[in-house]
Amino acid sequence: MVERFVSIFAVVWLLSGASLLQAREVSRADKGSPNHSLDHHISSHFSMHDIGKIQLQIGSGAPITSAEAPLLDFITGKGLVRGCHYPQGYPVLYLDNCWLWVGSVVGRDTLVSIGREMLPEIPPFGEIRARSINGPDGGDPDAVSEQDRICTYVDAGEGPADYFRHGPHIPLGLEITQNSYAWSYEYAEDFVLFDLDIRNISDNVLNDVYLGLRFIVNVGTENSGYYDLCGFLTHVSSPFGCGFVDTVNIAWCADNDGDPSRGEWIDPPRWSIGSLEASCRHVTGATLLHTPGDADRPTFNWWAPNGFYPNRDFGPRRRANFRDFRTGGLGEPKGDVNKYHVLSNYELDYDQAFTANISDLDSTWLYPDQELAPDISDGAFIQYLLSQGAYTLYPGQSLSLVFAYVAGENFHNDVNNLNNLRSTSYDPVAYYANLDFSDLAKNTMWAQWIYDNPGIDTDGDGYYGESRICVYDSMLTDSGWLITAADTEWYRGDGVADWRGAAPPPAPYVWLTSLVGGVHVRFNGERSEVEKDIFLHIPDFEGYRVYFGRDSRATSLALIASYDNENYDKFVFDDSRRDEDGRPIRTWELYDIPYTLDSLRCLYGRGVEPCNDSAFLPLLYSPGDPYVHPDHTDSLFYFVEHDYNQYRPEDEHSIRKRFPNQRDPRSLSSEELTDEDYTEDGYLKFFEYEFTIDNLLPTVSYWVNVTAFDFGSPKSNLDALETSKTVGVQEAYPFNTEAEAAGTNDQIYIYPNPYRIDGDYRARGFEGRNEIDRPDYRVRAIHFTNLPPKCTIRIHSLDGDLVRELQHDMEASLPTARDHEWDLVTRNTQMIATGLYYWTVESPDGSIQMGKLVILM
Repeated sequence: MVERFVSIFAVVWLLSGASLLQAREVSRADKGSPNHSLDHHISSHFSMHDIGKIQLQIGSGAPITSAEAPLLDFITGKGLVRGCHYPQGYPVLYLDNCWLWVGSVVGRDTLVSIGREMLPEIPPFGEIRARSINGPDGGDPDAVSEQDRICTYVDAGEGPADYFRHGPHIPLGLEITQNSYAWSYEYAEDFVLFDLDIRNISDNVLNDVYLGLRFIVNVGTENSGYYDLCGFLTHVSSPFGCGFVDTVNIAWCADNDGDPSRGEWIDPPRWSIGSLEASCRHVTGATLLHTPGDADRPTFNWWAPNGFYPNRDFGPRRRANFRDFRTGGLGEPKGDVNKYHVLSNYELDYDQAFTANISDLDSTWLYPDQELAPDISDGAFIQYLLSQGAYTLYPGQSLSLVFAYVAGENFHNDVNNLNNLRSTSYDPVAYYANLDFSDLAKNTMWAQWIYDNPGIDTDGDGYYGESRICVYDSMLTDSGWLITAADTEWYRGDGVADWRGAAPPPAPYVWLTSLVGGVHVRFNGERSEVEKDIFLHIPDFEGYRVYFGRDSRATSLALIASYDNENYDKFVFDDSRRDEDGRPIRTWELYDIPYTLDSLRCLYGRGVEPCNDSAFLPLLYSPGDPYVHPDHTDSLFYFVEHDYNQYRPEDEHSIRKRFPNQRDPRSLSSEELTDEDYTEDGYLKFFEYEFTIDNLLPTVSYWVNVTAFDFGSPKSNLDALETSKTVGVQEAYPFNTEAEAAGTNDQIYIYPNPYRIDGDYRARGFEGRNEIDRPDYRVRAIHFTNLPPKCTIRIHSLDGDLVRELQHDMEASLPTARDHEWDLVTRNTQMIATGLYYWTVESPDGSIQMGKLVILM
């Protein structure tokens, strides 16, 4: 028994089940965190992943949980969404919950600890914690993703009695540190990764340890009923083309027909005759990315539980290792010994839809009850288990279980497909022909690649993973076929975790300078243009974009300028594929990264010096009039601009180079660089850019950001990625800098003046633009403008009483250094009353400006 276990945790669990932590509500206001309404319950042990398209509730006690209102997300204060919803915002449930199962032999006991017996550590260790790679200074250096969630929980000392044992649950003595990661990038928005570190904190040696993940599915809306089908997908034709077959090993589950309505998919959901209609034609599933043992030997078991009628409790059973569960059914394992048997049976169950296909002569599987088989084959309430083992876990030692929960779009294609599983027309092969696994497979492979980057030698032992050659084009010569276009494709990593995904180039360094009626934007993109993409192994920088708005919200920031490299996409004619009748399928395919104009001329220009063939213009060629290679007439190409080719350094009204004639340092060594290559503040001049925003109002602030984006990766089906337009966004006021103001003795002024309670300033953008969750009276503001960077502001009543004193102390170089906001709260923390006031601003040199202020509340 582990002394650190606290028995009261188990009592709470018994009283409240999966939502035990409602009894341990923690107001984040009491912890110095955002002050959420106390009308709701905020538990420190529940949060969500909601940065991508997939939306998952996580808990300190189970990787995926299903606690419901009135609980709120401890990190964000948002209302929790039960289990897994996909796409985010749709009222469609794709998973109820996922629990960790750990089984072991301890002495003469066979023990299994499951999720509901694992409870959060004594606070604050059990609290959900957050990290992110996003942030004003590049984010948390320990973060893996844009949305990290971390928590710790333990195998509690007490719990529900075992199904067969009369005494209470016997714990193994485990501490689980649960890390989960999510991204917003298009290629990574359909999955969440989990890393479970399972440590033995007991004094016992845990032998024959098996690790498992038990999933309760429930696909559909609340009023649609649950008729689910599950299976295990081992291999799939590569969703990235070239005719390869990829290993995915993912357990999947979906609604049996996707819930069409009156012969059509309901997407997006809609209200009809007072009820909500929504299709659930997508699919979700789980794949093990890493286990301490043989990851190529997955174990997958599913069952259709029935607690009311045990004889209708069903699950596939191999004849060779059949075990009588002694529960009256063949499905759900109850009790530690039965759970351990399923954890350790190394079975890969047949897909649920094939249940009625198992004959009485089958040598591998037990013959299903023929009264149950048709009902199971066309959809039922399902649970499934992924497991792996066996291991020995010594005191203080840890095991790591890494998995991904993945979603795929448009799994169902035929609204009438369920007819193929009816007892009168049973044909599971025909049913599967109308299922589309491609998006699920593609997302599964991206999850694998983020965990273990293909082509990256992480541990430096010289092994980079597995690769293959993809041939795009070839020609017949006297000696046979000659490959004329091919590429090496890395598809598997080196077996060492990387936890890195493809990301846009780093954002440039940005400086804003205030002008009268404008803002000058300077940025340096050395890190944007030089850093290599982790998958392409080359810099993939494409361009910059300037965003501008009245506040820092993404929806408020508009694109006002763009600058990108002059390059072109090459589309290649491909008729190598055939349809089911053997006829060629003719398509134009994009295989390569963009080409510069110079590289295209060197490849396809004419004359003695093709690289200097100015007559070769890529945009002269189109699908109707393609380029025909003179030496290989079966090779046809056409070209289009990649992005907008907004490369006009001479245009004064666009993004332009600050030093257009500066030499490129990328071909020089550090010894060859001189002081002439650097700016006064130490940045390489070649990567310096500028842009001016003018015609701005001087009395309000503006927000500006510059992003960097790449050109994507066609062969990986990866679209261009761009840095966040909200991370690093800066505020500026369009008036003189402090140095310029000192020479002109600029008059300090305030706005709005008079301040009127009925002025509707919030709607007009003068206050509360970034604080939509706060009421009007909490965002009222008066601005003092044209201030020196250091000064003292005092507001007095007509009687001379000091109402409020404000210390303004800012770095002079900041674009906000000359503005100070007052919240209309007095020094006695009361809202100011209607009246006439006067103000003074005293500079460090003793000079004073003063004026009047009218407030009408």
